[in-house]
Amino acid sequence: MNSQPLVPPFKSVAAALLFTALLGPVGLLYSSFWGGFLMIFISMVVVTSKLPIPIFLTWVFCNIWGVAATEAHNRRVLQNKV
Repeated sequence: MNSQPLVPPFKSVAAALLFTALLGPVGLLYSSFWGGFLMIFISMVVVTSKLPIPIFLTWVFCNIWGVAATEAHNRRVLQNKV
């Protein structure tokens, strides 16, 4: 019987970037559930302003947050695995 603890799998940084680049805040759900939930709400408010620069900045922020959250998840998995 295997006595090693179960560790959550790594998340792909490339997939996180692709999801957030294509889907924005919805793609952020892959990296961070609560981050995605929060950014969906914030994005709904920003999009109703109909200003292109804040919408673009929100999308870019989702990309940055998605990659950072995925890297943080992978670091936590590595620390628990060793």
